[in-house]
Amino acid sequence: MEENTNVEQQEQEQDAITMSKSDYAKAIQSAEDKLRTKYSADIKALDDQITELTPKQKSDAELDFENRSKALEAREKKIALQENLNSKNIDGSIADFLRDDVDIDGFYTVIENLVNARIEKAGYKPTGHQPNESISKEKWANMNIAERTEFYNSNPELAKKFLGM
Repeated sequence: MEENTNVEQQEQEQDAITMSKSDYAKAIQSAEDKLRTKYSADIKALDDQITELTPKQKSDAELDFENRSKALEAREKKIALQENLNSKNIDGSIADFLRDDVDIDGFYTVIENLVNARIEKAGYKPTGHQPNESISKEKWANMNIAERTEFYNSNPELAKKFLGM
């Protein structure tokens, strides 16, 4: 069996291609160049992908524009919040202490409940107040008797002033 193995090895050696050292070096160099080219192309593709995915630096003008637009949006939100507060008869200056997304109706209810609770604790709750109704002398002069009577019934104190009583 040993002879068989040796014979097979000798046949394989004879079947192997024989080349000179320079041809061998050229073949290795060619294989290296192919690998280098392939890896260079892969690296370039990955670098391009990194460049594409990396956020670009903004210019000073773009940054200034963004800062101004953010400030303008914040100011608009604050004004809208103040207007909502004023529509509920709440002082708009409290807007500095509230978030932009506050529920104005809920906030109004909480404030109203707090005020009413304090009034009840104090022991005095005014009742029977007439609404403040303002009227000018010209309007009083242009009213007919029925309108004057209705106004007198709703606000007798002011009507007495117009009548000179």
